[in-house]
Parts: sequence; C-alpha cells; structure tokens
Amino acid sequence: MRRVLLGLSCALATASCMPVVEGQDYHLEGQEVRLTLLHTSDIHSRLIPYDFAPLRTDQDLGLIPEAGPFGGATRMAALLKREREKGDRVIHLDSGDCFQGAPIFNINTGEAEFKFLSQSRLDAAVVGNHEFDAGALNFTQRARDNATFPLLAANYIWSDWRQVGSNQTALETEPYTIRNVKGVRVGVIGMANISSLNSIVEGGNSLQATPLEQNEVVRAYVELLRPVTDLIVIVSHLGLTEDQDVIQGYEAYYEYGRARSFVQRSKNPWQVLEWFGPEGDEKSVVRVFIPGVSGVDVVLGGHLHVVLNPPQLLSDPSGRQVVLAHSGAFAKYVGRLDLVVKMPEELGQGEGAEVVTQDYRVFPMDALWCDDAMRNYRYDPDIFWEEGQFIQEEKVRAAIQRCRDQEDRDTTQLLQPYILGMDMKLQLTNIFSYAPRDVQRRNNSTGGDSPLGNVAADSMRKRRRVEAEMALTNSLGIRDNLYAGVVTQESMFNVFPFENTINIMYLSGAEMQEMFNFVAERSSERGCVSQAQISGARFTMDCAQVQLNDLRIPCERARRGEDCPQEDRTGHAPWQCIEDETSIAGEGRCYANPGTDIVINGKPLDPNGTYKIAVNDYIAKGGSGFNVLKRNTTRIETGISLRDSLIGYMQGFCTCEDILAGRETSKTGARCGNLINGQWVVDEQVVGFCRAAKSFKDELAVKVGDCSCGDLLRRGFDPAGCNAPDVTTPEQARLACVAGKQVGENCTCGDLDDRGYNPEGCNVPSEFDTSAEVQAFCAPAAGPYTGRCSCRDVLAGTNPVCGTVTPQLRNFCENPTSMSIADAVEDGRIGRRVK
Repeated sequence: MRRVLLGLSCALATASCMPVVEGQDYHLEGQEVRLTLLHTSDIHSRLIPYDFAPLRTDQDLGLIPEAGPFGGATRMAALLKREREKGDRVIHLDSGDCFQGAPIFNINTGEAEFKFLSQSRLDAAVVGNHEFDAGALNFTQRARDNATFPLLAANYIWSDWRQVGSNQTALETEPYTIRNVKGVRVGVIGMANISSLNSIVEGGNSLQATPLEQNEVVRAYVELLRPVTDLIVIVSHLGLTEDQDVIQGYEAYYEYGRARSFVQRSKNPWQVLEWFGPEGDEKSVVRVFIPGVSGVDVVLGGHLHVVLNPPQLLSDPSGRQVVLAHSGAFAKYVGRLDLVVKMPEELGQGEGAEVVTQDYRVFPMDALWCDDAMRNYRYDPDIFWEEGQFIQEEKVRAAIQRCRDQEDRDTTQLLQPYILGMDMKLQLTNIFSYAPRDVQRRNNSTGGDSPLGNVAADSMRKRRRVEAEMALTNSLGIRDNLYAGVVTQESMFNVFPFENTINIMYLSGAEMQEMFNFVAERSSERGCVSQAQISGARFTMDCAQVQLNDLRIPCERARRGEDCPQEDRTGHAPWQCIEDETSIAGEGRCYANPGTDIVINGKPLDPNGTYKIAVNDYIAKGGSGFNVLKRNTTRIETGISLRDSLIGYMQGFCTCEDILAGRETSKTGARCGNLINGQWVVDEQVVGFCRAAKSFKDELAVKVGDCSCGDLLRRGFDPAGCNAPDVTTPEQARLACVAGKQVGENCTCGDLDDRGYNPEGCNVPSEFDTSAEVQAFCAPAAGPYTGRCSCRDVLAGTNPVCGTVTPQLRNFCENPTSMSIADAVEDGRIGRRVK
C-alpha cells in the first residue's frame, strides 16, 4: 500500500486547545500586505563550504563554477539576516534533512546543525528522514538540547512518551505551529517523509512512529486551523510528487475495510476506481482516488534536492491556486518567496486571506553570494570567458574578498570549535589518491553501472576478510562524485557520508534471482537507471518486462504461463503464472523475471547454488526495500566501513611511475588500467596526465646554480644566493628553468630554442615529434590541477583561489607521479532493456 491509513482522532486529540497568538493588534482587514517566506531545505550538514562541479542546471540558477567552494553556514546566516532586514513581514521555514552529509555530522550527530538554525532565528522546520540517521533517541536529545524552533511532523503518531523505553520524541515535535507576523496569522503544517523510511510502515519500529495518510492529515489540520489563521503553509519533506498529490489528489490501493469509511462519507469522499476481489468484501483490495485538499495557500517542499524556479502553481479542488516551491539542497541556495496577500474583510471568516501575486528568487551560495553585479558580469551573454579567466580578474577577486568580509561572524564563532574538533579527529585534508578526471557516481550514457559505483563495489568484494563472490550496494548510498584533483579524506566523506559497513551474506540461487529482480523493478520506477552497483557479476535490467508484469495479465495456474502473451518474447525470461493477494482459486497473473542474463564470476546463475555476497548493512537490514536480504538470516557484520574500504582499495592503484614504466600492476598487485572487453587498458587521458605530471616534476628539478627551480618557484624566482652569475633577475630565473628542462635524451629546451624547436637528433618520445609539440612542451608547465588551482599556483603561493595549502598538498605537487591514480569507467556490467 502506498500509505498506511489510520484514523485521525488520535492525531488531533492533542490539538484540542489552540495556542494563544500574542502580539500587537494590527487591523489589517481588507488590506493587501506583503509577506516574505525565506526557505531552506536539505542542508545535509554542509555548514562548511565545500567543492563540487556545478551542473548545467546549477549554472542556470546562477551558481558560478569558478567561485567555489560552495555553501557554508556563515554565508547562509549573513544572507538570511540581510533578507530579514529588507522585508517587513518575514518568516524563515526549513523543509528538513539538515542532518547527515558532511563530516561535522559524523562527529557531532546534529548538534552543530540545530545550533546554527536556532541562532539564525529559524521559525519552523519539518522533520526530515535523515534526522534519524543517528537514531530517534539522538534526534530527540538534539531537539531538546539544541533546537529553539518548532520541529513539525503532523503525519506521524508517536508512541506514548510515558512508556518505559520510549524515545520521547512526541515531546519534541508538533504537528503545526502558528506565527503572527505583524498581524498576518500564518499556520504552518509540517509533513514529514514516509517514502524513505521503509521501517516505519511495517510496525514495531525503533522510530516508534506510525505514519498517517498524507491528504487526510492535511485536510484535518486545515479545517482545524482555518478559523484562527489567515494563511496556511505546508512545510514538507514528502517529495515533489507527493506535494503535488496533497493539492491535486492521487490514486492508491487499500483493503476496502480500511477505506470504507472514507469512501462512504458525504464530504470529500474517496472514489473507488477498481476492485480486486468480490465487491463489498472488506478484504478485497480497491484502487481509489483520494481527493486533494482545499484551503492550503503555499507548499514549501524538499527531499528531492530540486529547485522549482519559477514555482509551480497548482489548482486545488475549489479552484484556488496554490504556490509550490522547492529551494534545492546542500546549502547551495536560499529561496525567497514574496507574496502579496489580500487579507479577509473579517478575520476567521470564509477561506481566510488570499495570495494575490507571488515572486520567487533563489540566491546561489558561492563565493560571490553578496554581489549580484559580479554574477551578472560572469553570465553576460556578450562576454566569452576562457577557462579560468574570470576568477583571475582583479575585480572578481576583490568582490570575493568583500563577500568574505560580510560573512556572519557569530556563525564563524559558533562553528570554530567544531572545525577544530574535526581537524583533530578526522584529518580531512589527508590526500591518498589523485583523479585526473571526475569519477562519476551516476551512469550518464546507458543508465547502468557507473564508474564510481564499479570501483566502490569492487572494493567491497575484494576487501581482505570479505573476499566475496559478488558485491552489491545501493546507488543512492553513493552521495557524490570524486572530482578531478587530489582525493582527500573529506571528499570520501562526501561520497560515503553514512557510517555504513560491509556485511557478508549467503544467498541461494533463488534469492539471488529475487534480488536482481528487485533491482530491475526499482530501477524501472526511476527511468530504468540502475539503483544498485555490483561487482563480480553481470546482468540485464529488463525494464520492459517490469511494465508487462505491472499489467497483471490473468492466467490459469495449471497452464504455467502457456496462456500468457507469447509475441515478441525473444530476450525476455519465460512466463510464469504466479499467485498474489488478488488471485482467486486456480488463477494467477503473468510474471517473468525482469533480472535476466545473470552471470556470477563468469558463470550463469545456478538456481540451486549458494553464493557469498558482500552488501552494505543498510540494505542488508531491508533498507531501500531489499526485503529479500532482510529475510535472510546469514548476515555477518564485518565492521569494515564502506568509506575505509574504498580508501584502502584506491591507495593500492597504480601510480604514474607505474604507468609510464609500462608496469602491469602496482606494488600491491593491483592491475593498472581498467578491464574493457577482457583486456586491461590504461586510458590515453590518464597516460597524458602522467606525462604532464612528470614534465612538471622534471621542471621543478632543473638546477639554476645551486638552486632547484622548485625552490625558485616557491620564492618568486628570486635568484639571490643561488650562485648563478648569469642569472640575476626573476625573469632570467624563469627563463633558465624552462631552458634547462630535458627533452628526449640529448636536448634541453634551451638547445631546441636555438634551432627553432626542431626535434631532430634529440631522440624524443613519439608525442613530441613536431616542432609545435616540442615548443608547447617547453612552455612553463602548470602542473596537476588540485581541485581549485594548479600545482604551480600551490607552490608559488600567490593565488588566493587555492585556499589553505597544507604540507601534504605541497608534497604532492612536488612529487605528483608517486600518488596512486583514481580512475574508473563504465564497463557494461549492468545492461538494460527498455523495449
């Protein structure tokens, strides 16, 4: 069933006494007033600015790729204060999931996030699903000790807080709150997430909550609040589709006995669309249409990390328009929704106030967050920017510094002890690998396996003390890409923010088939984009078959699928006739396995075999709907974190020294390159990077008198004390460093300059066999890109874009060829069929 349905009497029992709304007596009857809603959502612990590669959609919303790092609480707090000062009537609402996603949460379990939002004068927040990642008891303790704002969840019924062993979460949450904003009474209803908390719909859960059907919850609270409010706002963590469903209605399946009272009522009845079983039988399943809710004015949503700009305008059943806005995630944006509200002629009568007009703006949180003029300069259609050119302009750097000076100092002071604690405990700046290009967590071509998913699953399967036949992890558990540049401990926390561990399980062949079927079915719901990543196996997601199975074509059990449609079955699994909850005696529905062509370690799946597999502990316990794993009783907890497993695996990859020497394996025995069509291949882009890295290293080693060019670079090419009589100025030192670089076995760049860069007789590598190629090689090398700037800038210390330069980063730039190379590709281990 899509929602668990319970009566709402228990939900409303605690709301029988309406709160007293205090404040000045404003007389706004019949007037048009302006109300501003500041909106944040899915901050996911990104209180400290972070690096990532903005997508095209981010850039369309104004985020400047060169103006990283992005997000951060000090910027967000300053912007919220600025926007509050601009408006007369302003409230700030948050759509949940402020927990989980950055190391500050792993260490402090939400304390810093709630303190930040409290200090920012947040008016109310809905409870997000990730607020429970460290347990319901942790959430309760953090809410009690660190949150000064209401935490809302109207659609949860909590267990009795007076019982022994209760988390007492009911004491720290509310279904709604009312804010009197200078005479405008705003009722805020919180709708918490259901879809991502699989355990709460099964009863007897550690969350100690029972979810309620969303539309009936909203309908009940709208009726309750309408007489004492002017506007009703839903702050939601349901998800975009569910937000739309609240207003417009949706279809669902229920046992008729559970739905009967709603079907038979006179006001807003549910409509029965289809029966599965005898009509009127309480055990029969019915497909019903649950009507939308009238009386809501605004929905501020979250959970899916999207930005709706402009907001959607939905029509409720009465014909009134409802504004639906989402404001993104990861502290990348703050949304501002400005409303012009026509107040009622008489308070408490009719449908309350009415939204006359609305205007929405999203503020990007990059290093130029305070400067709209500079943002317009970056996106001026008449200016073409070369890569890296914009950020080098003096006025851009000055604007970045002005924005930095405007960041909120109170928030800086709040975060300082947490930042120091992370530095001591986690050593986030440690570097353990280098990525010549982005290693993507998603498949951008076929929708199957992804580069980062492949290497993550491989690390699980091959980990010492695991050594499984295959590994599987959910795609959504991999939360970020590995971006081109140095790979640090912090970047691995962004990839695996959850404290998930590797579990070993033993599955029968039938269970393996069920698991692959589930992956195909879950992926089919999401555009046939794989929702799992695997190692040691290959299979095809037959999403077309999933759609055929959903048709529920009737069949006779005795005929074993022979009476199912037989046209165009090439490539599909054979039909079966299976029984389900809607079947009558002797009948069933047509079904074929949507997980096909399954191969484990090069051999077809044996239905009678037993397989040792590695999975993460979240899905092993049934997370993301993996009930086939939840039922299995062989789970062994290894205690090995996915993050540590991936770090250890990547540290063993080949270095540029291995690759340029033509070695097949690294010192740890890992193969160099990627296995493509049965052959181990080192990508030409990786080889090109390694050559460039060696060139930069060789340039640093060139001697000018008693000094190396690396030493000269670090001190601005001042040749004083180098004992080089012919080199007396920085410019001469720069030229000497280039002239001394070796090209081939017999020549230097100085020799080649004298003869027009003709490489004849120099015994140069094949990539330098023309004059133009040699001349390009002899230009000063920028060195590897570190993620923010080049290694040349890092060592020179003159580019503020580089940020803090740690000793380990400096060591890497001085010797870039000895670092393991993080590289991975899609190799077709997960195929798909959509027709």
